[in-house]
Amino acid sequence: MQRLVGIVKEMRSGIKNVVAIAEGVKDSVREVVPHDNNQSTDHFEEEKKLAELLANAFQERNEARIRNESIKEFMDKFDLSDSDSSILENYNFENILDPSNEGGQSIKNGLAFLDALKRVSKTRRELSSSFDSPMTNPDHGEGIVSSTSSAATAKLGPASAMRMVENLASKQDLAFERLYHFLHSQLDLSHASVAHVRTSSSAEPQPIMKTQDGMDDTLLHPFIKQSIVVLHQVPAYYEHTLELIATSRRAEVTRKFLLALTSGYEGMSPIEMKAHDPVNYVGDMLAFVFRTMSVESELAKGLFIDEENGTNEVSEQDNTGMTASAVLNDIISGVARPLRSRLSQVISSLARRPDDDIGDNVGGLHDEEAGTARTRLASLYSICGLLLFYHSAMEKAVKKLEPTSSAENMLEGATDRPTNQLVQSLIDCISEGANAYAASLKVYVATLESLALTSNTSQASVASETVLRLCQVRSASPGYGIDSDGILEETYNLLALELLCNTVMEPVLPSCLELEDAVAMKIALNAMKKIGLEGNCASKWDAIISEKEQIMIDAEIASDTKNVLEDCGLAQIQNAMERMEAVYVEGMTATSHPGLSEDSTQKAITAFYAILYDPPIPSYGNIKDPVLRKYARNKVAGNITAVYTKIHELIKSEKGGYDNDSFLTYDPSQIDSMLSS
Repeated sequence: MQRLVGIVKEMRSGIKNVVAIAEGVKDSVREVVPHDNNQSTDHFEEEKKLAELLANAFQERNEARIRNESIKEFMDKFDLSDSDSSILENYNFENILDPSNEGGQSIKNGLAFLDALKRVSKTRRELSSSFDSPMTNPDHGEGIVSSTSSAATAKLGPASAMRMVENLASKQDLAFERLYHFLHSQLDLSHASVAHVRTSSSAEPQPIMKTQDGMDDTLLHPFIKQSIVVLHQVPAYYEHTLELIATSRRAEVTRKFLLALTSGYEGMSPIEMKAHDPVNYVGDMLAFVFRTMSVESELAKGLFIDEENGTNEVSEQDNTGMTASAVLNDIISGVARPLRSRLSQVISSLARRPDDDIGDNVGGLHDEEAGTARTRLASLYSICGLLLFYHSAMEKAVKKLEPTSSAENMLEGATDRPTNQLVQSLIDCISEGANAYAASLKVYVATLESLALTSNTSQASVASETVLRLCQVRSASPGYGIDSDGILEETYNLLALELLCNTVMEPVLPSCLELEDAVAMKIALNAMKKIGLEGNCASKWDAIISEKEQIMIDAEIASDTKNVLEDCGLAQIQNAMERMEAVYVEGMTATSHPGLSEDSTQKAITAFYAILYDPPIPSYGNIKDPVLRKYARNKVAGNITAVYTKIHELIKSEKGGYDNDSFLTYDPSQIDSMLSS
C-alpha cells in the first residue's frame, strides 16, 4: 500500500511537469513571428515537432489520469477502513452477554465486530477472485493496470493485491480465532461429553449441569446466534463448534428423557409410573420426545439462519458438511435407543400369548386371560396408531430443516437423504408393532371358541365385540388417517381394515348358526365400512352375510309360522288337507276325510277367530334391522293368511261337501288386514 501511495505521488508530479511543458510550448508558439518563406518553413517544422510532443504529453497525461482513478477505485474497494481494522484487532467481547446491557453499547460494539468480519471476508473473496481472473478489460483492453505501462509497473496490481490479501487474512484469522474461543467459553463446549449425563434426580448434580441448563438462553442470544452464522466462513471452526454443540445438547436431551422416565421432569410424575397402562405409557414417552424434538429443531434451525437477512446463509455457501437436519439428528440420537428399547418391550409384552407363560395349548385359556385378550389386541392397535402419528409429526419437523435443493431432490425421487435416527427407530417400531398386531389377531381368532366358552356366548358375538373395539380405536386415532414417507406398504397392509375383515370373517361366519350371530357379524362389517372399509372386500362380505342372514330368517319364519298355526288351531286342518290331497280320488269330499268334518272344522275356525285381536305372531326383537324385522312379521302373517285362504276355498267349494258354511265370518282379505295391522 505504501508503494502504491508513492507511485500515485510520482504520477501526480509527472502530470504537473507535463502541464508545465505544455504551457511553455504554448508561450513559445506565441513568440514566433515568421519574416520570410524559409524562416516560415523552419518554424512550421518546429511547430510540428512541438505539436507532436504536446500530443504525446497529453496522451501520457490521460493514461496517468486513468491509472490514478483505477488505483483510487481499487483502494476504495479493497482497503480495510481504520475503524474496521481497529475493532477486529482490539474488540474483547466484554459484557456482551450481560442482560443489563441489552441494547447498550456492548451489544452495538459486538454487532459492529461481526459486521466488520463480514465485510473483511467479502473484501477478501472479491480481491482474490479479481486477481484470479485475467486483468484485461474486454471493453477497453485495460484493467487496473494500463496496457501501455512498463513491465515492472504492470506487476504492481497483482503484487499489491497479494500483500493486501495476506494482510486481510491475518486480521481475519485472528478475529475468527478469538470469536471461536469466545463461543466455546460461553457455551462451555470444552467439556461437552455424554459421560456427564445424570440419569437420576437423587444423584449429586454435576457442575456441567448448570451450564447445560443455561445453554438454551445462551444460544438464543442475538449476538451468539449471529456469531455462529458468521463463523461458518471458517469451515473448520464452524463444523467443530456445531459438533460440540450437538454433543452437548445430546447429553442434555438424553438426561432429560431418562429423568422424565424415572424421576419426573419439570414437575411431572415419572412416566414409568404408567407402565401398567401401555397405551398411556407409550403416548407419554412419544409426546415428551416430540416436544423435545420440536425445541431442538428450532435450536438447530437458528444455528444456520442469518436473522438479519432472513436467509439460510450456510446452505447457500455450501462450505460445510453440517446441515440443520444433521445437527438435529446428532442431538436427538441419544434418545432413539432408550425409546426404541421401551417401545419394543411394550409391543412384545402385549403380543405375548397367554399360553407362553403357562405352557398350555391355545385352548387352555384361563378366565382372566380370556377377559384381557381383547384389551391386549386393542392396545397393540392403539399403540400402532400413536407410532404412525408421531412418526409423521417428527418426519415433518425434520423436513422443515432441509434446504430447498434437498426437498426438490426428494420430489425427483432421490434416495440419498440421510434418515434421522429417531424417525428410523419409529419406523422400525411401527413395523414391529404391525407384525405383532397381525400375528396377535390371528391367534385371537384361533382362540375364539375357547373365548366364547369362557364368556358363555357365541364366537360371532365375541368377534363382533372385538371388531367394534378395534374400529373405535382406529376412528379415535389420528395416526390411521396419515400416509407418511418411509413406511413400507406391507406395514400399512398389516394395519388395514381389509386384513381385519378377512381375518375375522372367514373363520367366524361358518360358525354362525343363529340369526343373532349373522346380525352381530353384519353390525361388525357396517362398523368397518363406516371408518373406511371399501371396495371388493366390503362388497364380498356384505353379500355373503346377507345371503346367510336371509337363509336364517327364512328358516325362522317357517318355524314361527308352524308354531302360530298350531297355537291358533289351523295346523290340524292344514295337515288333514295335505293327507287328503295325498290320497284324493274322484268324487271324494272333505267332510268324509278324518279331521275335516264339519264339526271339527267349525271348532278350528272359531278358535282361530278368537285370537285375531291378539295374534301370536313373534315381534322378532332379535333382528336389529327394522326392515328385516317387518319383513319377518309380514311373512308370517302372509303364510297364515295363505293357509286360511286354502281352508276357506275348500269349505266354499263343492269338493268340501259342507252343508253349512255360515261359521266362515271373514273372507281372506279381511283376515290379511287384521293380521297385518
